[in-house]
Amino acid sequence: MVKSAMKSLFRSLYTPLMMIIAIQILWVGLVASWIIWFVRNQRRLGKLAQKYGPVVLPSGADWFILVEGLFLLALLLVSVYAIHHLWRRQVALNQAQKNFVAQVTHELKSPLASLRLHLETIRLRRPPAEKLDIFIDTMLGDTERLGGLIDNLLATNRLEQRGTRLHLVPIDLSALVSGYLRPRQYSLPRAGIMILDLEEGLRILGETEALETTLRNLVENAVLYSDDAPKITVRLKQDGHFAHLVVADCGRGLDRKEISKVFDMFYRARRKDENIRGSGLGLFIVQTVVRHHQGKVWMESAGIGQGCAVHILLPLAVPEINP
Repeated sequence: MVKSAMKSLFRSLYTPLMMIIAIQILWVGLVASWIIWFVRNQRRLGKLAQKYGPVVLPSGADWFILVEGLFLLALLLVSVYAIHHLWRRQVALNQAQKNFVAQVTHELKSPLASLRLHLETIRLRRPPAEKLDIFIDTMLGDTERLGGLIDNLLATNRLEQRGTRLHLVPIDLSALVSGYLRPRQYSLPRAGIMILDLEEGLRILGETEALETTLRNLVENAVLYSDDAPKITVRLKQDGHFAHLVVADCGRGLDRKEISKVFDMFYRARRKDENIRGSGLGLFIVQTVVRHHQGKVWMESAGIGQGCAVHILLPLAVPEINP
């Protein structure tokens, strides 16, 4: 009982704030001890200067020793702060990885359980044709959900490897976006709608598979964070020397603090009372793919309940000049 109480007390005290306070106290103690030692031994240093002459101990050497000691102590403080900062980042990353493993486990089990339930129901009860079609649609949705998760895991592993370079070739971005999104335009869940406003003929240097993965994650993210029927607007326009892609939704929106984190690996924006599925990899993959295309990506939101818009700028391909 006493041990558990001591452990809980230690955990409550073992916080970043308490660590900073402890570091400050230790550093102030070291500085005070150094100054006290210097003052007490200053007379000895003066006698050494008189004994050995200014050649060995020049004038002002005692103050130089004081300043040098204080500089080393200040350097020690900076080093401790740097170590503490890296430690906090590592702790946060470890916690994010634990949450990611738990979430991915849930994301794998949930559609598998649904598939098994529907298959067992079909085998045991032989539902009528109308209900069987509903079961098949549900199972296809579950397999698509599993496929999306597996694709994200593979894409993350591929993009995170050092020295990875995408095979960029001239492609028609307008045709790619249209070809990928139009078949999905009227198949959003909860009777959602997708509005496409695409300028034709925008060509870039890109990789089709990576860009399709980006589009899939952007649409999935917009659907996940929509409370009611999702309403998604996709715009593609020329903006100077760039193709400007915008995927906007009318969902839950974000505050400013969350916007700065949404592209971090494993980060998932959600409230305490929410249970939104997802792995926390989607927008990280989007950002990584855009960077491999020498582009820029950012998110905008007017606030909670005001929806979000992801903006992507990709450099246009330089048109070939025939001699």
